Amino acid sequence: MKNKIFYITMTVIILGVISFTGYKAYNEFIKKEVPEEKKKVQLDSLELYGYTLNDDATEIYKTYFAELKEVLNKEEVDEKEYAKSITKLFITDFYTLTNKISSSDFGGLEFIHPNLKENFKLNAGDTMYNHVKTNLDGKREQSLPEVKSVEIKVISDYNYTYKGAKVPAYKVSATWEYVVDLGYENKGDFYLLKEENKLYIVEK
Repeated sequence: MKNKIFYITMTVIILGVISFTGYKAYNEFIKKEVPEEKKKVQLDSLELYGYTLNDDATEIYKTYFAELKEVLNKEEVDEKEYAKSITKLFITDFYTLTNKISSSDFGGLEFIHPNLKENFKLNAGDTMYNHVKTNLDGKREQSLPEVKSVEIKVISDYNYTYKGAKVPAYKVSATWEYVVDLGYENKGDFYLLKEENKLYIVEK
């Protein structure tokens, strides 16, 4: 009986030591190797519209954000200029991958209509963003695109079919250049419609 109690006691002690050692090793070696995701710092915002400028934005994005701010701060907003600015910001954010942390860090979301965001993310995750490697530690070695400039070619009024009805919208045709041409898409047509006081991209 004493031997049985001794063996049970030793087994419990050994299992305890193994568990403690494993927990300590996880915290000291494994857990430390996975850094926490860097939180974005907000530099500026247009609160009435919900647009934000974060510290990870590229210089050209900051320039386009300043242009948008100027357009929206006027007493009377020129909607076509507003549509142009939104398109330039969307293109710059969505097609720039150098500042994205992972394949789910989608750019341009705040310019997409709320009802379309989930489908947009699914499509982006399967296409443009599907090969983006994680960069939580800042050591990623991968050639990724960065938008250098955007040019609006044409903007026109358009009757867009939304929820089975024709609604006023804008069609914006644009081209864009990259810092380094890696063969990514560089032109497209974007459709924007207005809901309350905001313009949203509803189709590309």
